[in-house]
Formats: sequence, structure tokens, C-alpha cells
Amino acid sequence: MGNILEIFNEQKRDVVFYEVSDAQGIAIWGGEDVLEAIKWYRNSPPDSKVWVGQYETTEEEAKLTMEFIEITPIVLATIANCVDRWSK
Repeated sequence: MGNILEIFNEQKRDVVFYEVSDAQGIAIWGGEDVLEAIKWYRNSPPDSKVWVGQYETTEEEAKLTMEFIEITPIVLATIANCVDRWSK
């Protein structure tokens, strides 16, 4: 019984991460909550941008699995669509 083999079960999790940056590309906010990202964007300086990326994480490390892409036009279209619906 002296030869015990322990199998390490590493729990991996995919995390979608949003970031709001100013016009110079400096991060203002970052997190996993898309609604919070939109709130930060709406209160950010002009020419700010919204980005989304994906990480694969374990308890000890995170690895970027999808490069960050800018989604500002999608966010603006969503906000405009909501305003249009509410104003009717």
C-alpha cells in the first residue's frame, strides 16, 4: 500500500470577461457582468470602448482562450434599441 497514486482533478471553468476602456485604451472597469459593463460604459468618458474576451481558469491560473474584441457598436445598437422600445 506504499505506492499510492493520486490523480489531481483540476476543475476548469470558462469565464467571459468584459472591459470598459477610455479613449486612450486605459481600463476603467473589468468583470464578468455584462449589465455592469453597460452601466460603466454609459457613465464613461466620450470615445470609450467595450471589449469582451474569454479565459479558461483553474484555482491557480487563467489562460486567455479568446482574444479581446471590441463590441462597442453592438452595445450602442442594444442601447438604441432599448430606448426606441421604451419611448413608444
